[in-house]
Amino acid sequence: MTTVVFTEKNKAAAQIAKILSSDSVSRISVEGVQVYDFKKNGRQWRVMGLAGHIMGYDYPEEYHNWHAVAPKVLLDPAPVKSVTKQSYANAITRLASSADEIILACDFDREGENIGFEARSIAEKVSKAPVKRARFSSLSTGEINRAFEEPVAPDENMAMAAEARQILDLKMGAAFTRYVTLSVRERVRTKGVLSIGPCQTPTCGFVYERERAIRNFKSKDFWKVEALFSTHGSDFTGLHRGGHIQDKAKADCVFSRIKDCKVATITKKTVKEAATNPPYPLNTTEFLKRASKFLGMSPEQSLEIAEQLYLSGFISYPRTETNRYADDFEFKPILVSFTKGVYAE
Repeated sequence: MTTVVFTEKNKAAAQIAKILSSDSVSRISVEGVQVYDFKKNGRQWRVMGLAGHIMGYDYPEEYHNWHAVAPKVLLDPAPVKSVTKQSYANAITRLASSADEIILACDFDREGENIGFEARSIAEKVSKAPVKRARFSSLSTGEINRAFEEPVAPDENMAMAAEARQILDLKMGAAFTRYVTLSVRERVRTKGVLSIGPCQTPTCGFVYERERAIRNFKSKDFWKVEALFSTHGSDFTGLHRGGHIQDKAKADCVFSRIKDCKVATITKKTVKEAATNPPYPLNTTEFLKRASKFLGMSPEQSLEIAEQLYLSGFISYPRTETNRYADDFEFKPILVSFTKGVYAE
């Protein structure tokens, strides 16, 4: 009896195989692709990492000639999906042909679900083995064991959402890139391509607007009046309630009234109770903003490091749009781990 597992990347395959096999795993090569092989509960297990998407959409050959096909025509035909990484497709076919069970264990998002469905579509051509989904948010030992003990059905709606995004990206990108490029070439002697896309074009617009705001910014002087107080052996700084004062004469007036004061009197005391909510988990956008603000890291660098931490089992999946934990998220083991090691104090 053989269980075949497909993950999104090779490092995830290595981590999952290590956990499921209790670190008793060997490596083999199937069609030039690394596969992790071990036995568990009397079954043979083979875990293979993909290389992200192994299939992609494109137009049929007759639509490739820019001058023979009008840009608007590209919005109508259905693109064709085909294998783009043949060695991985060959390895899937080989492994699936001898499988009694197939488990998709790609990342827990739309793209991960879609990548798993790509592997399934190839496997189903040679195998009638049931296909299940191991769903997890991190590559920790507890979560991986739970995910494989309680596999679920693959989510076709989630996979098709990513499929729709791919088709829209291709249609809009191809049609508008061709239209804008050909329009510019009629007026300017250039062979360059002006790339247009549903993500990159609005992003370029945001960057342009921000850069224009920075260049047009006119700095303004302001003044703050602060006083240093000492009481019962403690020092603290008080700020004038006017905050940032735009008028220098007003700031000078306030300062002249207090500069020679040696004693201050408390005339009013206000006490308020406030409830502080625990911090929300970070979604990808908030994570990148904080990494840039507090650590000075670029988005590319931040995601690369976060991806490595995820693949090593230290953090949950970093590419997420939600700031909520899953209902079955296990907090206790993580909190207990904080009480150990050099950071316990």
